[in-house]
Amino acid sequence: MSSITNQIEEIMTENPGKIFSIHDFYHIGTKNTIKSVLYRLNEENKIFRLMDGLYIKPKYSEILKEYSYPDASEVAEKLAEKFSWTISPAGDTALNYTGLSTQVPNEYIYISDGAYREYSYRDKKISFKNTTNRNISTYSKELSILIQAIKALGKENITDENIKKLAVFTRNIKEDLKKDTLKLPFWIQQVLEKIQEVSYK
Repeated sequence: MSSITNQIEEIMTENPGKIFSIHDFYHIGTKNTIKSVLYRLNEENKIFRLMDGLYIKPKYSEILKEYSYPDASEVAEKLAEKFSWTISPAGDTALNYTGLSTQVPNEYIYISDGAYREYSYRDKKISFKNTTNRNISTYSKELSILIQAIKALGKENITDENIKKLAVFTRNIKEDLKKDTLKLPFWIQQVLEKIQEVSYK
């Protein structure tokens, strides 16, 4: 047990700020052993439990003189990895990702091909809402976020300013916004067409 404890502590100490789930250590020992080691290290304040099954060795900032913790989006990504879900930011979270909103959301919303789940993390709520897998696996992560941001704005509320901001976000998107999105609702296709026109100017 002590050798397993040392290994886990060493791995986490070498990766400050990285979120680990219990699954990340299954190559070292059995589930119950790993669980008890993580529990004990947390009790001894050698690591920090973010939420059930997720742990971290927090990074210490010499400038701020305090420990820093991951933001809710990093926790959401780790939860998705832990459960083998495909996720994409939705609602206000998608607006935040695309730069349409600078407000940090109190609730981080994701569409997911996994179960409907809600978590609390450092005064924030992380919500996973189930959708059919093709809504998120058909497109790249960036295009999925773009589509969700358009949906969050709504058909009647999209301004020219929104189009310009979304055009900036699309610079990292490899797909053709016109040819690769023909299965989407027509109004979303029209918005994507406008975005593509602005991108090419």
